[in-house]
Amino acid sequence: MTSLHEELIDTWDFRLRKLLYILNEEKALLGNLYRIVSEERDAIVGLKYKELEGILRKKEETIMKLSLWEKEREKLGLNKKSLYEIIIECEHNEEFYQLRELYNSMKALLDAIGEIQKINEQLINRSIFHIGMSLKFLESFGISPKQSFSKEA
Repeated sequence: MTSLHEELIDTWDFRLRKLLYILNEEKALLGNLYRIVSEERDAIVGLKYKELEGILRKKEETIMKLSLWEKEREKLGLNKKSLYEIIIECEHNEEFYQLRELYNSMKALLDAIGEIQKINEQLINRSIFHIGMSLKFLESFGISPKQSFSKEA
């Protein structure tokens, strides 16, 4: 019979290994999301709205997969601690370097995705502004659009 201390260590090691697996899956999805938001930016700049629809579907699907992996991570019972706190706790485990590397990679990906998202939002807002101005220009000549225009769409 193993002692309670050994069982707790085994459980902790098991959860760390499972966490590593989940984080690797999340990192791969974040890499995919980075490529998707880059494609989204290119489609916005190139005014390729049909491509943009497909890209947005891929983006939504990837975000959904990320949320499913996040739920798996919550099931480990480590959700009360940040990933950084977990890394500090396992400083003497062999998983320490892997966790730290994953943390840094995922943080860099999230930062890059956030920057591209800001750019995409600015590009869309500028496009909406120019469309609105063009509509006002046309309306000044008595030309009205066949469809209504909404920023929320």
